[in-house]
Amino acid sequence: MNIDITKEAHAKAQRRKGPIHFFAPLRLCVSFLFLLIFTISTYAQRTVTFPPAEAPPPPPAKAPPKTQAGGEETDIIPDPGPSMRKTQQRTPPPPTNLTVIYKVEYGETLQYKHPNGVVQKFEQWKSYPADALNLVTLTNEKLADGNNYQYATKPLASGGFDPIDIPILYMTGDYDFTLKPAEVDNLRKFITGGGTIIFNAARGRDEFSRGVIREMRKVFPQKSFMRLPQDHPVFNSRFRIQQVMMLLNGVQTSRPPEIYSIDIGTRAACILVPGGLGAALSGTEYHPDGRHIVGESAKRLGVNLVAYMLGATEYGRFLAQDFPVYAGRTQRGDVVRFAQVRYAGSWDINPAIQNSVLGSLKENTNIDVDFSPHTVALDDKATGHFPALFMTGHYDFRFTEPEAAGLARYLNRGGLLVVSSGAGLKPFDTAFKRELKKVFPNGDLIKLPPTHPLFAGGWNTVDRIAFTPAALRDNPTLETPEFYGYFLDGRLAIVYSPYDLMSGVNRESNAYAKGILDTDAIRVVNNIITFAISH
Repeated sequence: MNIDITKEAHAKAQRRKGPIHFFAPLRLCVSFLFLLIFTISTYAQRTVTFPPAEAPPPPPAKAPPKTQAGGEETDIIPDPGPSMRKTQQRTPPPPTNLTVIYKVEYGETLQYKHPNGVVQKFEQWKSYPADALNLVTLTNEKLADGNNYQYATKPLASGGFDPIDIPILYMTGDYDFTLKPAEVDNLRKFITGGGTIIFNAARGRDEFSRGVIREMRKVFPQKSFMRLPQDHPVFNSRFRIQQVMMLLNGVQTSRPPEIYSIDIGTRAACILVPGGLGAALSGTEYHPDGRHIVGESAKRLGVNLVAYMLGATEYGRFLAQDFPVYAGRTQRGDVVRFAQVRYAGSWDINPAIQNSVLGSLKENTNIDVDFSPHTVALDDKATGHFPALFMTGHYDFRFTEPEAAGLARYLNRGGLLVVSSGAGLKPFDTAFKRELKKVFPNGDLIKLPPTHPLFAGGWNTVDRIAFTPAALRDNPTLETPEFYGYFLDGRLAIVYSPYDLMSGVNRESNAYAKGILDTDAIRVVNNIITFAISH
């Protein structure tokens, strides 16, 4: 009896212990699993406080449409033979389809909780789904150049962005983002290969623009965004744009367009539009808390951006090539050498320019030259080793006090400074004239007549020169050298041109450079160097 009672009690005890030992670890695992799922979902679904642009967005085109070369599969009526009348109407071939823009897919899936409690999830990269399509449609309408431009979408991390096939990337949004390492590499390869990217803050949100500036430092650590000047070709590539209509906090005003760029050479390669183009391009309502470029202003600016990029493709390919680097040593003895001025600005916009200058001098004059590339700061004593210094740039800059003093010392000792404005842009022109006053407070530039020995002396007379189409658009009367001089004790110490000289010498295919055409640019540089040597 006692044994039976003991066995029964033991069995009851085991039944009580069994569930405790079995289900306790199970409950712990389930709790941990729910916590893990909650944590992952929290990080995967970032919640934003600004509503998405449109909902729900239509699915975008995933692959570029089939392109065709002119004349292929165009349904041209075949030769009718002698029985058909010669006045028979022939159907012209349709325009060539060219996919020129990829709207890049990037970022993450975000979520926004509407005031009514509805939670909306959306893909960050889409923003206004129809903006890129409408931009391309507008471009076809306004350019009417015989091409049928099209667009597609593609993940930025997927690679395979060949600027020869697709010259433009378009990236838009309202929210902060972080580029993945593969996306950084793909952007760098695309842009240095000659491609261009538009960053459009869809509704003018600073959050997106700040993300662009931060992430592009990963792509080009040594470069920064600069505001484009009003005479930049972006603002006149199709339409002349001096003012745009902006809607800010519900108030519409007219103001100069605000666009920033990271440049390669003088090419705007990464363009940031901080005022939103999205609503106007999509034909939707403007958000009251956004900053929008509105109506026709946005459409014209968008077309100008695409037109500029298409026009800069050849220049981009020129800059993307591998330029020869002189591997020899500096020559000693009676040879010509010169240096580029290095300063805190866009001093190096013409790749391998010294090869071009010295090569043309040797070829046309048989003067022995030193092909070793030299750069020098104006406050460096090494400036005295060079009879001529060449300086260029295309943005604003300022001389330091030591640089101003060094330039004065160099010029007073007999040196010659040759200066030209890169791409013929006004900011450099204004800055140089201002900074010259730091060096010589009474220094005024005097226009050199075509009869000056710099142009009319010796064997190479250049009293008439040809300018680029971009320069002639602004001033159709240009036909003589546009150079100015500063004289010290009757000696020509500075030769300055507000037009681009070096792009022509370098034979750069820059359609937007306001300057001297290549052959005449080379003739002028040869004259300047021989003048410097002989004087």
